[in-house]
Amino acid sequence: MKFEDLLLETGGFGRFQILILLILCLPRINLPMHFLLHNFLAATPSHHCAIPHQEEFVNLTTEEILLISIPREPDGTFRSCEMFSQPQFHLLLNSSLQPYNDSVTQDCQHGWVYDHSQFTSTISTEWDLVCEQRGLNQATATFFFIGVTMGAVVFGYLSDRFGRKSILMLSLVCSVIFGMLSACSVSYTMLAVTRTLTGVALSGVSLIILPLGMEWVDIEHRTFSGVLTSIFWSVGNMLLALTAYLVREWHWLLVAVTGPCLLSIVCLWLLEE
Repeated sequence: MKFEDLLLETGGFGRFQILILLILCLPRINLPMHFLLHNFLAATPSHHCAIPHQEEFVNLTTEEILLISIPREPDGTFRSCEMFSQPQFHLLLNSSLQPYNDSVTQDCQHGWVYDHSQFTSTISTEWDLVCEQRGLNQATATFFFIGVTMGAVVFGYLSDRFGRKSILMLSLVCSVIFGMLSACSVSYTMLAVTRTLTGVALSGVSLIILPLGMEWVDIEHRTFSGVLTSIFWSVGNMLLALTAYLVREWHWLLVAVTGPCLLSIVCLWLLEE
């Protein structure tokens, strides 16, 4: 007698199966919070070159200091990656007289000033991943999904070899460890490595949840099982937006989206193999 036949004899979809699905929905919520985290973690706010010796312009307002120090785009906004090599005081008389000589401008020499009205800090503002370094900002997401691809190979084999529950627990534990290490990153290199390893760990969670839930229900309810877990993916998307709105500092945002994995680990003790 096949296992599917035994499920039919016992009802196929009762309290036990509902409990299993609800337990598996907890880590399912957490997955999109990490998969889409880059949109907030690496957000680049408005910025312009830092102006040295700004205290010397005591008689000028902040807007006037920017006017003589930072060239503007055709739409009137200040450029993000260039500054004047020397203050252009004549612009105080007529701000429309922008110089056409490129030798008057230069790349930012003293860092950048960021608008913190939306984000207290992101990895872009932490390590100045803007202008020439903006490629490293986008690479963070690439590193994470490289880890997801690697994890699909590793955890797919391990879950078939050693059982789904034990490997799911391992994935969640590793997700917590590497997620917290990411939040404690003191350099971009450390963040890139730990985010890659987080992607490896979370790939195991993503791969195991769906088949583990379906294996415990009869064939008739397997479509419902898949749809239910997918709905909780959407719930995770909405919770990520809410979390990012409430937590605007990237270290604590990583802690906030990683913490729920601890609850999933506790609940998984109730799960049967």
